[in-house]
Formats: sequence, C-alpha cells, structure tokens
Amino acid sequence: MFSKRTNNPPFFFYRKKKKGIWWKMMLQHIGEQIRRLRNAHDWTQEQLAQRLNVSRSKVSKWENGEVLPDLQSIIDMSDLFLVSTDFLLGKHPTDEQLLQEVRLAYGTNDMSDEQLSVIRYINEQPELAKRLYALQSLPTHKRKRLEEIVIKMIDEMIEALK
Repeated sequence: MFSKRTNNPPFFFYRKKKKGIWWKMMLQHIGEQIRRLRNAHDWTQEQLAQRLNVSRSKVSKWENGEVLPDLQSIIDMSDLFLVSTDFLLGKHPTDEQLLQEVRLAYGTNDMSDEQLSVIRYINEQPELAKRLYALQSLPTHKRKRLEEIVIKMIDEMIEALK
C-alpha cells in the first residue's frame, strides 16, 4: 500500500475529506446571519472585525461560507448583536424550550398560547427585539405614550390589510 521508494502513504491519504451538503448549508446559513445582522447595524466588515478583534478577511470568509467562526467569536457576536448563539447557528427553540426558559426567567407557569406565540415571533425578529428592548428601557412616562402610538398604528395597519 505504501510507496516502495519512500515508504510514505499515497498522495490520496493526505486529501481532506469533503464535507457533506449539511456542512455547506450550515456555513452558508451562519454567513447569511452574520451579514444580515451586520447590515442591520450599518457596519462594514471592517467595523465588525474591529469590534470582534479579528481581521476583516476573517469576517469576509465567515459571511461567504468559507470558514466557520470559532466558538468564542460566535459567543462574542451573539453578545454584540443581542441574539442567542442558537439564532446565529440556525437552531430554533421548540415551544417547550421557550416555555422552560420563560419559567426559569420569570418563575411562572402561567403562559398562554398567545404569549408564547409573541415570544417566538420576537425571538425570530432580532431587529424588532432590539427596538422593543430600547422602548422598554425608556422612562415610564415616555414609554407609555409611545406604546399607545405603536398599538394604534398596528391596529390600523391590521385593519387596513383585512
């Protein structure tokens, strides 16, 4: 099996194993998520690279699906973009997992289907989640007025689309 002359294994032993379609799809999904989140913040690849303390070419390779980010970079991006690592990796929690997280966070078992549906929706919409977080961070008197306006606008848009 080995070359008689050099006693080395044949060249094909050194070839990298090709990754399956699943691997390529995962790389592509993570790259798209990173690009989408970066663009949502109006950052260039260079700006994201500086915030993560990596090179711009590394960010480019992530976004183009050439390389998978290392674990620390995934954690740093989830903190930076205010999304879960599961979201970055494309893993969507089940309803039961969401309920368990809510129970742990708020110490309650009372959760309606409507509330769970809203949590799931917000979990899938990082830009909306950021805006709602900013809204809830406002002083109460300012927040209440904005909430009234937003509720009225949503009601009017839903009615117009019926």
